[in-house]
Amino acid sequence: MTVKKMLLLAFASLLFSSAFAFAQKVEITGYGGGQINGGLDLSTTLFKRLEVANSSNYGAILGYLVGDHYGVEFQWNRSQADTRAEPLFGGPSIKIFTLTSDQYMGNFLFHFTNTEAKMRPFLLFGLGANNLSADRSGVDSATKFAYALGGGAKYNMGKHFGLRGQIRWSPTYITTTSNGGIWCDPFWGGCWVSGESHYLNAVDFTGGITFRF
Repeated sequence: MTVKKMLLLAFASLLFSSAFAFAQKVEITGYGGGQINGGLDLSTTLFKRLEVANSSNYGAILGYLVGDHYGVEFQWNRSQADTRAEPLFGGPSIKIFTLTSDQYMGNFLFHFTNTEAKMRPFLLFGLGANNLSADRSGVDSATKFAYALGGGAKYNMGKHFGLRGQIRWSPTYITTTSNGGIWCDPFWGGCWVSGESHYLNAVDFTGGITFRF
């Protein structure tokens, strides 16, 4: 074998191994599960609170592994849940619409074991947005800031296939009201109205199948 052929073979082998190594860092996951939803206090003439019912949820994740322990990913998560309003002066709650939630999150992961381990427990932190829409005329959809904290585990059944389970808490910021009380600075003086932030909370439990390339 000539030197030129040897160099070409070595170069082709390097390209193949590099591409293979890069490919092993991409993960695509489809999942489904259940979601526990919270509610919101209201200040209206008719209702005092909204309650979002628990629901199923599903979605997809596109991730990229960084080194042995880190990962970044984009996640889309959808849920649809009945939403009921509690009357201001008592009585049974009334269903007013079905709320569709579409979360678009950028997640950062820390894995406790290396890339080739069978079992890979992880912690998750995410930032993104949640699009909320109701199936009721006159109610506009709204996109709000959301974040997520969670954890779970990946189980690699082979180089290209695995399972993933996780639990995730994902509050969505809705608004800030001025009924947080009065706050006074004891050192520099001065008092002002303290705002109170309102979040729509959700906790989901999901399991899915991961393909690794």
